[in-house]
Amino acid sequence: MWIPVRVARLYVKNRPDLPCDWDNFREAVQLIERKCALTMVTEMLSRRDHATGEVRDKLARYGFHQPAIDFAVERATEYRFLDESRFCSYFIEERKRRGWGQRKIETELKRRHVVLDDIPGYPEDYFAVEDDLERASALLAKRRVPETRGFEKLVRFLMGKGFSYHIAADAVKARLDAEREECAV
Repeated sequence: MWIPVRVARLYVKNRPDLPCDWDNFREAVQLIERKCALTMVTEMLSRRDHATGEVRDKLARYGFHQPAIDFAVERATEYRFLDESRFCSYFIEERKRRGWGQRKIETELKRRHVVLDDIPGYPEDYFAVEDDLERASALLAKRRVPETRGFEKLVRFLMGKGFSYHIAADAVKARLDAEREECAV
């Protein structure tokens, strides 16, 4: 039977009377494991908000068994320590402030095991074409226009930030047109 290190240390500290039968031992370890898993979830969430799938992955990597993980996630959700919609709305808005596009945000949310269809109002409430174009233009304003193949390089830069081709192309065209008008004056 595999026991996470943290659970084993607590078990040794609060060791029950020995000798004990296997069932009592297993029950004691499972109880400690559930408490440790919940403690680890609250410690994780005290640093920053996490997605539910992300919490499950971290607990599994620490060696917790599935029943303990389910207990900890269920209890944290019940106490509203863990809130998927709160995490998603904060995550999306924060990444938009950092200059990320919709595609990159979606990829990162999927990596954290968030189901996009479960986010209320997604994507209409979070993304508008005008806002994306404005953020892409703001990113381009910080970059100089390359001498050769400027259009391709700037579009590639914006697509790497997660913007769609159409938004990237429109933002780059506007930037290059403004650059040409500046040079003509």
